[in-house]
Amino acid sequence: MKAVLNQLKNINISSELRRGLEKESLRVSPEGYISEKPHMESLGSALTHPFITTDYSEALLEFVTPIYNDPKKMLTFLEELHIYTLKNMGNEVLWANSMPCLLKKEETIPIANYGSSNIGTMKSVYRKGLKARYGSAMQVISGIHFNFSLTDNFFEKYQEIKEDNSSLQNFKSARYMNATRNIHRFSWLIPFLFGSSPAICRSFLNKAPKDFGLQEFDDKGTLFFEGATSLRLSNLGYTNSSQNKIKICYNEIDSYAKGLREAITTPEPSYEKINGSDPSIFNQLNSNILQIENEYYSGVRPKRVTNSGESPTNALLKRGVEYIELRSVDVNPYSPIGIDLEQVLFLDVFLVYCILKDHDGLCEERTKRFRENQESVARHGRQKNLTLFNGTEEVSAITWAQECFEAFLEIAEKIDLERGNSEYSNAVLKFSKSIDDTSKLNSERILNEMQEKNKCFFSHTLSRSHKISDELRSAELDSQVEAELINEAKNSLQKQREIESSDKTNFSEFLDQYFKQNM
Repeated sequence: MKAVLNQLKNINISSELRRGLEKESLRVSPEGYISEKPHMESLGSALTHPFITTDYSEALLEFVTPIYNDPKKMLTFLEELHIYTLKNMGNEVLWANSMPCLLKKEETIPIANYGSSNIGTMKSVYRKGLKARYGSAMQVISGIHFNFSLTDNFFEKYQEIKEDNSSLQNFKSARYMNATRNIHRFSWLIPFLFGSSPAICRSFLNKAPKDFGLQEFDDKGTLFFEGATSLRLSNLGYTNSSQNKIKICYNEIDSYAKGLREAITTPEPSYEKINGSDPSIFNQLNSNILQIENEYYSGVRPKRVTNSGESPTNALLKRGVEYIELRSVDVNPYSPIGIDLEQVLFLDVFLVYCILKDHDGLCEERTKRFRENQESVARHGRQKNLTLFNGTEEVSAITWAQECFEAFLEIAEKIDLERGNSEYSNAVLKFSKSIDDTSKLNSERILNEMQEKNKCFFSHTLSRSHKISDELRSAELDSQVEAELINEAKNSLQKQREIESSDKTNFSEFLDQYFKQNM
């Protein structure tokens, strides 16, 4: 990496970094039941609010930050969203872990409602399809999506260094696709370092624990794997084996889009029965392998902001990749907002590394092996003798991690030199220490606390949830920020009403038109 960084010595990487966050948070009652209350009107419209929305369920909030160059300002804004929301949530709290506990039946989890407009109905019907296909339990697992990009100025200079004669957009897209391939290769590092879901509630499973090979952590319904880091990223969490037949190639935009489009146009016989006998009632958007592109579960997505009525693949094919969405970060229960500054700084370094390190094509077999790496680390990542596939052979996970961190530190030192401090280097060094000392990892810390305090996963998480929610709810919110968020809520409700009143076609026609113009 030193040779690459020497080429970039005249480029100030720090000033070119851009990142934003999407953080999911599950609303629960004071007793820990998933909320059955609707999205609060004081938070605005989940359809049109730019910063506070919902994901699968009315109870699953999603906080969205703008794109920032300054990571501290980004985290401050995310905290402000939390404070404002909690002050409007009554006595409910935000669940402080990625993995939920289902104290009631899945049927009680309310699907998100986006109003009566065609686009709002499409979002709700899509979620009805998810429920029918995969169940609601998986859909209320929460996480953090890290949206990362570099400026055009960076890519223009980097393109000169690489002596690349393609258009700037093609060059950017190629480097972002290069990064997605590297992220697949090194994806196991994220659950190892940031995994915070090493155990689950027995209530989450729809089968016997022995069917998954799980062990009992206690006699109160807590299950785990020895050495687990992130069961959210294991096959117990936000994954689905029925999607294994989908072949996605990350070598270039065209192959990536082709794989997704094949999946959203290929009928899946097992989903036909979901439709029902009445064609006027929509239980899913269609009965294909994927209803839309977003149904495909992946730890990373190349992304482009879409126009109204435009699909993600159309946006990519027309205008290229704009940013990378890293989707494999667990909610950090030791941060009030689910992620802290050191994690953000490390992710900056990690993703810069993935963009700069050249990566050849990613074949189907390698992709499969890299996914197996992530599964191994999610289940057993803290075991000292773990081996992983590095692209050519099986190697010690510890040795491989140490090699990666040498390159990470070189990048961090360059950024620190640009910024005139040591924040990035300190963050990288902090996480490097957990390679040998896993007691520094959230995953082990959680289990140790549960054991020391004689608490099960549910009671430990509920206690953390109350502590964090109470701290945020009692925090002072700047009056100007509060006024702006109140105004955003009112404006979003008005925008929803305008969208609903402007619809000129029925939902069936709207849906036909959407798929026709995006194929």
